[in-house]
Amino acid sequence: MDIKTIVNQKKDLSIVLAIYSILALTLITFFQYNVGGDGASYISIANYYATGNWNNMINGYWSPLYSWLVAPFLVSGFDPVLAVAVSRCVSLVIGFFTIIGVYRLAETFKIDGWVKKFLIVSLLPIILFFALSRVTPDLLVTCLLVYYFSIIFDPKYPLKRSNGILSGLIGGLGYLAKSYIFPLFLVHFSLFNLIHYYKNRKTSVLKNFVLGLAVFFIISGLWVGTISQKYDKLTIGTASDYNHEIIGPQYQEHPIYFLGLIKPPTENAVSIWEEPSTIKLEDWSPFDSWENFQFQLKVLWKNITRSIAFIEYFSLLSLVILMVALVVLFKTESERIKNNLIYLLTTMLIYTGGYCLIFVEIRYLWPVGLLLLLTGFYLIHILYENRIFNSKNRNILLIILMVSFMVTPTVELVSYVSSDGQIPALSSNLKNDYHIQGNIASNDRWAETLSISYYLESHYYGLTANNSSSLEEELESNNIDYYFAWSAPDNFVLSNYQEITGNRIKDLKIYSRLKS
Repeated sequence: MDIKTIVNQKKDLSIVLAIYSILALTLITFFQYNVGGDGASYISIANYYATGNWNNMINGYWSPLYSWLVAPFLVSGFDPVLAVAVSRCVSLVIGFFTIIGVYRLAETFKIDGWVKKFLIVSLLPIILFFALSRVTPDLLVTCLLVYYFSIIFDPKYPLKRSNGILSGLIGGLGYLAKSYIFPLFLVHFSLFNLIHYYKNRKTSVLKNFVLGLAVFFIISGLWVGTISQKYDKLTIGTASDYNHEIIGPQYQEHPIYFLGLIKPPTENAVSIWEEPSTIKLEDWSPFDSWENFQFQLKVLWKNITRSIAFIEYFSLLSLVILMVALVVLFKTESERIKNNLIYLLTTMLIYTGGYCLIFVEIRYLWPVGLLLLLTGFYLIHILYENRIFNSKNRNILLIILMVSFMVTPTVELVSYVSSDGQIPALSSNLKNDYHIQGNIASNDRWAETLSISYYLESHYYGLTANNSSSLEEELESNNIDYYFAWSAPDNFVLSNYQEITGNRIKDLKIYSRLKS
């Protein structure tokens, strides 16, 4: 089958992909600069791969796949501005394939006609926002999972051994994109194979399960072995342990805000955020004491409420969709509909539940957002199929549902446009006019100063301790070349540092260490 035939058969998808590509090429010019702490780390690691810096490229905190995708474009040389733009372009390409994956997943659920058209149009601002707002692998994880779901949810899953192999392959790649996928895949893949096992073709399901796990463990095992050798212990990643430590009862806020200056982990690292797990923190367990157990319950409840708020953020109709899905699940006599809703709701619950144990951010739940979107359109599809309402009412509901999911990402895209470029512009000013490069510390605005340090190709030591009497000693002992004092009073003075901006930069004074 040639490309022309495929385009003709998937005309609606082809049109949406063409629109997405045009919008992506247009919007990339407005979103090519903001990097963030996570983005700076992924790009820095990608540069290690591009330059063959073996000692620094192996990182247990940041999973490697996203950096691998960026690295080939940095082989010819590293420019911090260009590297961020390249990362955004990589994310936009991932978004392109995510749309195709959702289309495939819709076909798994037999969603067709106008419902499918409205569904994929709804994806345009959502995927663009996912791709442009963050330099992180969260969209990559979402893309991989969408394809995995289209395989494992399919009633025909047991019929081909390739389905088990592909599931394991995608699961392994998912782990290489984000370590959270390791336990998620084991739980989800095992559960859904068990579901298929009790439905039909037990031998075929068992073969797929074994093949899938074998492929998954081969792929993930290579990386597990690599990082375990580096850290001298068996580990699938250091992020989960570190994140568990920082939410403990002994830390009221993230340690980077109160530990004082922290030297970057390697001579090439921008900041400690390149490998935050090297910070020595106190571990804890909810089973150490009754107080700790109560604290864990509070963490769980807080994350559950945060997750509900994030789910509502995807669409004002999110909770309505979930409630209608539950009603239909318990009332329908169709085995097919019941199975599909169980698949969707169970997956959303498992995926969200894992994060609720430690910490959850909205970008972690992007796969849940797409499953929620699919659930809404699937409900309209089956209710229309069962003649609960006519085509006119169906179309009204489709428009309402589509708009409800498109509003937030559209507003976010517009707001992000106004913020992009400010930090790179300031960084360029500091580099060209003040020739700033070296070891940097600040009194505030950790994330902002880290991004500036990335563009200045400098090392950021973080925030100084609150004890002003020992400030200069802290700066000297850490060999700090430049101190960024945000919103500092006019009479602020450091005896061994000279203010070099002359109040020409709003809300920022920069103190340069005097030559001895």
